[in-house]
Amino acid sequence: MRKPSLRQATLRAAGCLAGAALGAAWLPGAALAVRAPVTPLAPATPLAPAAPLAPDTPSAPATPSAPATPLAADAALAGGRAPTASLSAVQQRYLALAQAGVAQAEQRWRNPHLGWYDERLNDHERYPLATIWGIVPLFESLDAIAVAEPTAANRRALARFAAGAERYLNRGLRPLPGYSPYPGDREADTETWFDDNGWWGVAFVEAYRATGARRYLADAQRALRYIAAAGWDPGPGGIWWDTDHPFKSGPALAADTLLATLLYQQTHSSFALAQARKYLAWANTAGFSAASGLYVDSSVNSTPVDYIEAPLIYAQALLCRLAGAPVECERAQALKATALERFGYLLDFSPQYDAIYLQWMLALYALEGDSTLYLLAADNARDAQTRAANGEGLYLLSWNGEALPAIDAQPGMLQTQAATTSLFAWLAVYPPPA
Repeated sequence: MRKPSLRQATLRAAGCLAGAALGAAWLPGAALAVRAPVTPLAPATPLAPAAPLAPDTPSAPATPSAPATPLAADAALAGGRAPTASLSAVQQRYLALAQAGVAQAEQRWRNPHLGWYDERLNDHERYPLATIWGIVPLFESLDAIAVAEPTAANRRALARFAAGAERYLNRGLRPLPGYSPYPGDREADTETWFDDNGWWGVAFVEAYRATGARRYLADAQRALRYIAAAGWDPGPGGIWWDTDHPFKSGPALAADTLLATLLYQQTHSSFALAQARKYLAWANTAGFSAASGLYVDSSVNSTPVDYIEAPLIYAQALLCRLAGAPVECERAQALKATALERFGYLLDFSPQYDAIYLQWMLALYALEGDSTLYLLAADNARDAQTRAANGEGLYLLSWNGEALPAIDAQPGMLQTQAATTSLFAWLAVYPPPA
């Protein structure tokens, strides 16, 4: 029998499944973890090559398209390889912060007995290992470090982590394999999240960007195929939050749309493009709040949340350039202005959400050259560096220096440390404005 989901327990305690009456009190994705039984991790078995995402998916890396902006970092996006230009002094400083944060995660959260990372410091639970939602910021940190500085050592570190990340693949899920929350999940009835699959797939695409290894594209394609087969509601549309189908999820919609868009960019697959278009069509109708001018949190809560907005804005801005739809550029510009006004300049939601928002605002900066977006991320990183460290030098506080509320993070979570680290890492990727 699986251990009850902490993620579900948190939501029940907060009254989050009370339908439309829950209002702004619910912070989606604030669920902390899903713990499921697992045996100690065995060495990862090499995965067989994935079936093509769609018949038109090329078997060789796609020919890089011309960069959309003069930013050198963005040139890496089209072809899946890292930039080779030397880093500026500012980027080197962020890279050093990111590498130190990853080293702390390795030292303090690594579980030598189970060969992976714990969800929390000194976690003595029966199933202590990190869930997808709990560790995806560390995956993104390693991605960004290897993109910023594509040394053999950085790529090896990313490859080691990605091998562990592949162990979240649950081949028992139906109708297709997908990524379940805990490493080693194998049962068909494992409760599985569609936002997890999106974020995990995006991290694999970024691993391809850093290394050029097509294995990681195959890993990302598995996530999209599973989402398309199991997560999309074929009736009224929308993407379910999880396999129990409690409601349609804004975080899942954002992560999965972004994943489909990034896969289309790298593979030119008509299947990936069709998924991105389908998800965006729903987002811009049933998933949109005319009152706020932004995307809703879920089908039971219309509150906008920053980490939903930025991926959907970036996906549309990128699709405008890749597939030639000017209306998407216009919509992305309007949404960007609304989001910047809504969420303000110095963010204080919670690091795991704000880091995602800033990651994709930085990507939008690389696409468009809007220096406001870079300065937004850099000023938040300044606060994070100076205020978020606890007495042990770990980034376990809010970026304003306060303790995080229990609904956002339990004490000592790897996710909190890694989210702040990921902000430093992505700032190392993108050169500052001239």
